[in-house]
Formats: sequence, structure tokens, C-alpha cells
Amino acid sequence: MTLNFGHKLLIAFILFGAIMLYLVYQTLQTDYELVSKNYYQDELEYQQVIDATKNANDLGSKTVISQQGNEILLQLPKEMYNQSISGRINFYCPSDSKKDRNFTLAPDPAGHQVIPIDKDISTASYRVRVSWMANNKKYYQDSYLQVK
Repeated sequence: MTLNFGHKLLIAFILFGAIMLYLVYQTLQTDYELVSKNYYQDELEYQQVIDATKNANDLGSKTVISQQGNEILLQLPKEMYNQSISGRINFYCPSDSKKDRNFTLAPDPAGHQVIPIDKDISTASYRVRVSWMANNKKYYQDSYLQVK
């Protein structure tokens, strides 16, 4: 039996259909994560983040976040020394939401806080969001950290 044009056309359509079914299956298996579960609520409150970022930028220096050995060191600006500070530190991992972590900001009088690297923080690239309140004024700073 020889393959004529009609048979070849039928084989082409069957292959095309099989490839399309495979692609649909692959897209259904992909996990799409949003940056936040409450995306719309966060967007409505974003003006507060803009104001807090402006307040942090008006300070004489920036918050410094670095890794030294098995610890992450956070240093608040000098204006925050000996202040009553409350806030939070959010480690956001863009590639895997399971690595996201939140910590309470509790610096010493010199504005230092040490966060140990253990099972809570794993090797990854993080976007570190520090938000705090001092003297009834909100502050916010965003920075990047590669934990090794």
C-alpha cells in the first residue's frame, strides 16, 4: 500500500492534534504563583508603602542587610539608635513561595539584629522587605540578598 496525499494529510492532522494535546497537558501541570495571596488588597494599601519608603529615604543612611557566615545581619540607620522600634522583616523568594519567611523586627539599642541561618532560611535569592515604626512614623525599605 502506498501513501497518497490524503493519507499524508491525515497523518499530519493526527500529529498536530497529538502535539496540541501534549502542550495543553503541560500547561495544566505548571504551577503559577502570585506574589501575594491578597494581591488586590495589597495594591489598595500601596500608598502607605510609598509614604513609608519616602520616610526611609529621608534618613541619613539606609538599612544594611548582609550575610556573615551562618547569620544574617541587619543594621538600621543611625537615626534609629536607642528608639522604640516595632516592625517586621519579610524574606520573599521570587522563585519559590515555600521559602518565604517573616520575622519580628527586634533590634538592640545600636540598631543591630542577627537572624541565624538554619532550617528557616535556605540558600536562595531573597527580596528582603523591612518595615518598621518609630516615633509614630512608618518606614519601609526593600533590598536584595543572596543567601549562600
